[in-house]
Amino acid sequence: MNALGWVLLVLGVLLATGLLGPAIGLVLALLALPVALIAGVAVLPVVLVLAVLGLAFAVLGSLIGGLFALLGLLVKFLLPLLLVALGLWLILNRRRPVRSP
Repeated sequence: MNALGWVLLVLGVLLATGLLGPAIGLVLALLALPVALIAGVAVLPVVLVLAVLGLAFAVLGSLIGGLFALLGLLVKFLLPLLLVALGLWLILNRRRPVRSP
């Protein structure tokens, strides 16, 4: 018991002075490696599936956004041009309906 007391006293002094903190951190990090490895192997398929889904949704979103951008472009420029062309055609059209007597 006397030896255990001395070991605990030395560990307490080293811990209090900050000399034992890095050693304990290193031991805990080494003990955490297997847990991190198992967690990484378990999470890797989920991360890969989420990455593929993210890419697929990004492509789909880009296509939908491109279609709406094209629709907006058509509405912004083509619709006024069509209205002007239709108005000019109606104004300049020489054929008049024939009135029956």
